[in-house]
Amino acid sequence: MPRPRNKAPSEPPAREETLDVEMDGAQVLKFNEPLTWRPGKPIVVTELLRRLKALSEELAPMQQEDADRETLVPKAQELASPQLLSHKDKGVKAYAMLCIVEMFRLLAPNAPYKSSQLKEIFALFTSTIVPALANPGDPYNEQHNAVLASLTTVKSVVLVTDIPGSDHILLNLFTNAFDVLAGGGKNGMGEKLPKNLEYHMTNMLCTLVDESEVLPTGVVDVILAQFLRADPSALSSGQRKGEAVVPEPPPAYNMARAVCNTCSEKLERLIGQYFNSVLVNLSEIESAKDRKGRGKKRTHDEFSDDESDDGLLTPPAESDMHEVEKAHRLLRELWRSCPDVIQNIVPQIEIEIQTESAWIRTMAVQTLGDMISGIGAAGPPPAATLDPAAYPSQSLEDDAPSQRQQNPLLTPNAPHAFSSVYPSAYQAFMDRYKDKAPTVRSAWATEAGRILLTAGGGKGLDDTQEKSILLYFSNTLMDSDEKVRLAAINTLAQFDFDTLVQKIGRSGSVATPGSVLAHLADRIKDRKHTVRCAATELLARIWGVAAGAIAEGNERIHSLVGAIPSKILVAWYVNDHEIHALIHRVMYDYLLPVTYPPIKARQPSTGDSQRVNDSQTGSSGALDPDAIRAERILVFVRDLDDRAKRVFFSLLNKRSYYEGYVNAYLTLSEEASASGGDGTKEAKKKLDVGVDKLVRSFDIIADPTTAAEHLKKFAKHHDRRSYQLIRFCYSAESDYRKIFKAMKELTKRMEEAPTGMAVVLDTLIALVRSAAVLVYNKSHVPAIVRISRTDEKGLGSAAHEVLKEISTRAPDIFKVHVHELCETLKKQTPSEDVAIDEPVVDTLKACAGFARRFPEGMPKDREFYKAMVQYSIRGMPPKAAKHAVTVIVSSADKKEMYIKDIQKACIKGFKYGEAGFLSKLASISQLRLLANQESEDHTEAIMEMAIGQVLGQVREAAEEGDPAWTDDIDDDLAAKLWALRILVNGLRGFDPSVSEDPTKALKDAATPVYKLLNTLIQNDGELSESASTPPNQKAHLRLAAAIHLLKLSRSRTLDPLLSQPDFNQLSRIAQDESPHVRSGFAAALKKYLQAGQLGHRFYGLVFLYAFEPDKSVKESTVTWLRSRAAMAARASPKDTVLEAVFPRFLALLAHHQDFSTSAEDLQDFVEYVVFYLRNVATQANLPLVYHYAQRLKTVGDAVDPAKSENLYVLSDIAESVIRVFQDVQGWSLQVMSGRVGLPSGLFSKLPSHAVAQEIAEKRYIPDELAEGLEDLVKGLLRSKKRKADGIGNQAAKKQKSGAKDVKEKKPAAKKQTKAKAAKTPKRTLEDPIPSSERRKSTRHSGAKNYAEEDDSEDDEELEQWQEAADPEEDAEEGADAEDDVMEVDGEANKENVSESTPPTSDPPPAAPESDERTAKGRAKKGRQGTDETMKSSTTKGSTPRKAAPKKAAAKSKAAAKPARSTRATRGRERDVMSIPSDSE
Repeated sequence: MPRPRNKAPSEPPAREETLDVEMDGAQVLKFNEPLTWRPGKPIVVTELLRRLKALSEELAPMQQEDADRETLVPKAQELASPQLLSHKDKGVKAYAMLCIVEMFRLLAPNAPYKSSQLKEIFALFTSTIVPALANPGDPYNEQHNAVLASLTTVKSVVLVTDIPGSDHILLNLFTNAFDVLAGGGKNGMGEKLPKNLEYHMTNMLCTLVDESEVLPTGVVDVILAQFLRADPSALSSGQRKGEAVVPEPPPAYNMARAVCNTCSEKLERLIGQYFNSVLVNLSEIESAKDRKGRGKKRTHDEFSDDESDDGLLTPPAESDMHEVEKAHRLLRELWRSCPDVIQNIVPQIEIEIQTESAWIRTMAVQTLGDMISGIGAAGPPPAATLDPAAYPSQSLEDDAPSQRQQNPLLTPNAPHAFSSVYPSAYQAFMDRYKDKAPTVRSAWATEAGRILLTAGGGKGLDDTQEKSILLYFSNTLMDSDEKVRLAAINTLAQFDFDTLVQKIGRSGSVATPGSVLAHLADRIKDRKHTVRCAATELLARIWGVAAGAIAEGNERIHSLVGAIPSKILVAWYVNDHEIHALIHRVMYDYLLPVTYPPIKARQPSTGDSQRVNDSQTGSSGALDPDAIRAERILVFVRDLDDRAKRVFFSLLNKRSYYEGYVNAYLTLSEEASASGGDGTKEAKKKLDVGVDKLVRSFDIIADPTTAAEHLKKFAKHHDRRSYQLIRFCYSAESDYRKIFKAMKELTKRMEEAPTGMAVVLDTLIALVRSAAVLVYNKSHVPAIVRISRTDEKGLGSAAHEVLKEISTRAPDIFKVHVHELCETLKKQTPSEDVAIDEPVVDTLKACAGFARRFPEGMPKDREFYKAMVQYSIRGMPPKAAKHAVTVIVSSADKKEMYIKDIQKACIKGFKYGEAGFLSKLASISQLRLLANQESEDHTEAIMEMAIGQVLGQVREAAEEGDPAWTDDIDDDLAAKLWALRILVNGLRGFDPSVSEDPTKALKDAATPVYKLLNTLIQNDGELSESASTPPNQKAHLRLAAAIHLLKLSRSRTLDPLLSQPDFNQLSRIAQDESPHVRSGFAAALKKYLQAGQLGHRFYGLVFLYAFEPDKSVKESTVTWLRSRAAMAARASPKDTVLEAVFPRFLALLAHHQDFSTSAEDLQDFVEYVVFYLRNVATQANLPLVYHYAQRLKTVGDAVDPAKSENLYVLSDIAESVIRVFQDVQGWSLQVMSGRVGLPSGLFSKLPSHAVAQEIAEKRYIPDELAEGLEDLVKGLLRSKKRKADGIGNQAAKKQKSGAKDVKEKKPAAKKQTKAKAAKTPKRTLEDPIPSSERRKSTRHSGAKNYAEEDDSEDDEELEQWQEAADPEEDAEEGADAEDDVMEVDGEANKENVSESTPPTSDPPPAAPESDERTAKGRAKKGRQGTDETMKSSTTKGSTPRKAAPKKAAAKSKAAAKPARSTRATRGRERDVMSIPSDSE
């Protein structure tokens, strides 16, 4: 049966056509098919879809003003039928909604729907249409978008606000809308969403916010939640916070931002309510804490200033903390995106920052800091990577936008300058730099660094703000809490290089006191290892990157960070193994990276910012990695200061020492693995002993126990290939590429080993690096030689210095290049008209060092040696002539002929003052050392030259006003020094074996030389009978004489010729009136002692520096002594050298020129003993030292029996001081059994047992001294603490006044003795002081003198010429070379002992005795000639207490012999005048 409903559309009745046109012209709806159905008779889906589509197509072109409402309303009602809105087919619902929104458009403003119908319509839109928009592949996506566009354009979406109880619909609508755009513009399948979707949704939501009288509470939460999508940790991607999640903000974020900015006036109140609720909860927690704490006694924790926790008695719940932290993160992002909505919230954060809770203050500081920096919820931009091994250097690259700047979420961007919008909040943030809680200060340091890094969020900082932040940030680096210091350092590590230079550099350079970089450099010596590591690594990275710009001549960068390597290396003087290991690691990781430059470097493209000089490219245009690395080494060396250079070269010089240990370790490892049976057990035992010795001997190992375990594990692994790779590394034959590849392969093998060998890499790599030829490598020599000739980039002097070190320490490296050096010397041969350049001297020295070690490797052509003869005759400075003679004598095949030519030219017709006369003297002195036998025939002529024409003449008589010392050596003084060397070298080079009676021959040759040297010392450097030698020359001559005596004593055959009385006379130099003489003598003494070249008796001279006024000399001596003692203790418990020195030292004091038995004078000798104990004594060796002190009362004085009583006095003093010392230290003094030997030359047996008994029973200490001895010793030992507390001087003054009372009131002496620590001054203000002495006291210079500079060279030549190379001796010298860098700040490793005050960059003095003696009138600072010290001396009335002996005998003795101003102990006060200073 036909269906009329199906037929009707095709054949519409004529009546309906007539209805199409209304009389009033309105457009009538043509569609009249039913859209609903009776129950049980549904319309087929396809048919229903066709009808809905037809309706929508008819409605779409209609205009509101033309539509006939009467025909539209019925269909509108049908569309709202539950049959359509709840239909199971998505298409039906999509078309139904499309038709409904068209009805909204045509029938506006009066929608033909009831509230219930509207609720169903918008529920369908919210729950179905909006979520479906997230799927662009949906077949009805076009209809869904049309629905959204219509609701937005017509704003018919506002109808939802008229629905009663529409809060749920609104909340779902906002939630689903943001969820659609939450995928970063893509759906779950990765399909891109339409561009207009975000636009329409944004308009829809803005319309709803504007038209809603009251928004549901959840809507604000949904909007705010979108801002946290900027926080990567809040996303489902699982990426870490701080990573760049998307290249642009997600659309949901943009939509929320647009809504907030468009509707800011309305949302400001609602968002404020959200934050109020969170912050009110926080305040409730605080109030609860206050109520809980009120009404009862406060606990210790409540009064604690160091709020290590959050400051709450009951911590907030985890959910509360999470909500609070989320709110603060949200605030950061709101400030960046829509600052107008948070105007009422920032003042509340300002209140937070002043609460009692440290946790809340920390959070507030972090929030305000990030807001100032323009950092949002995504966090700060990724940290910059400073790569010191990069080539081209990062410091030479053009500024280019980094990856982090491509992500807007991670790009700091503040909408306004925070300080101008919220000035009070900004100031509240700034005030937190001095918060009492370390956690708050740590947060402040981090945020302050970010503000500097971002320039206040890109809005810039004015000068005042920048200076304040830099100042306060700099102070955080000196904070008393390690967490604050570490936070500041870690913040600086986030900076890229350009920002460091441009912003941090504004506060000053590394050498500028108070600057950020200077305080960062001070942290290298921080007392906390984590802080030390972070600071040192960061500084090393900075310099490693800056090295490229420094090499290219960038003065700005050079001035800022050029001193960093020196700061790092000087920290070695702290003498701490952890610091040693750290310095060694950063040197090869960052300063001179092993991987620098990349071995396979390529030529940069034309547009690259790195400019590559021709010096770094080969003939083919390819980069030369060896030349690039050599340049880096030279840049590093050039900018080191003197102390840092000593450390650096010492580390390199110890390479052969380390090589010996590593080689022995590998050998023992192989033996332990190869042995079988009983041999295996013995070999493993040897291996264990060897490993233990190795880890004790390597000062670059921080933890010897762990290192030993690692090395034993590596030996057990027994990988022969690894052994060979290590040998490649320390072989001098390996070029740098080979070493690099070997270390790389070794690392890879350990990491891939199946037995977990990766853990040993830290120890193993440190060991390999210490022995590897990484700096003095043969691959670098050609570039260094070339730079030494061309002075490329101003590196010529550094190249010469390195070549000199290589020639001395590793001459085998020169084998390939020595001919090139010799050709250079030939081309610069001096003549009467042609002088030589200063760098040629270094080249000559390099060749001389090579010639001594490898004479067969030197060129043999005649022209070269003719040139050497010319150098020896005309070479200036004289050292050039000296080195030329060394080359000839060491390597020339016909050296006898050349020696005769030199002697003829130098001796025949020699005249003082002629051209080249100093060079001739230098050549003769070297011939006397190296070719003594060949010069014997000219001995008389040589003596005439040296004595008759030079030493015996006074060409410039002393005049009033002559300086006591000058660093500039004139020709007259230089000639005398060379002449003195001629005489001494004649003895040093003398071979007695060629004589019939060697002993007599040696004595005959030595007697006049020793007599001359001892006379110089005894007469204060005066040789002329008229006593007219200028004081400057006398100082240099007596220093030279003392050092020559030390040199002679290095020989076992010559040492006995320095008699004990003469040795006692030599001790005067250690306390000479000239600080330059004292420091020069100390340097030579320590050098020869640490090399093991002097007898043990010379250690006693070092302890005479107990009263050294020069702080640097005193501190370096103290640290050297402590280093020697520590080394001896580590090396072997049986090494008791320094302990055995104690009786020798006391014997030396017994013959001291200032010794007397008065209680006042003996106080000085108490301090000598304390000085010895503080630097040598330990709990383990104190019984032995005590035993030595006791033994002195069982012997007599063998040198001068009349002074035996002096020994007994000192023995009693030493015993008493040791007992007090062990008491103060809290040690137990175990009495030793048995006897210890004493030097027979110093001590003699007592005549009888009765005499011995009498001496043992008698107490030789004066009663006055004995009564106050305990307080005196404790005062000396406490002096360091008093100085740290700032009361040292006051205490000393009180003791001084007490001492004076003791002297004046003898009956009360017993009461006053305890306060006695210094003696009453002997000279008053009116005592006359010679003007020459007054001048001496104001001179202080650390410059080296002529004799000092030449000593080391001479010693090396003698060692290598007279004695054949012995592997064992070389090993010993290598071991002693470890101490080359021990002239250090003895107490620097304890610089930060106070937890209540910030650590300082300047460590407290190693030997506070010196400072205490200053307060007591010891004139320690008087040597520096400061007005302040002179004023102090005048005020106290103190004068040289030993300058005028009070005993009549002493006076007569002084009158009989005109003594120069006395030594540093006796007459050191002569350098502090008791007269008013100019300032007074």
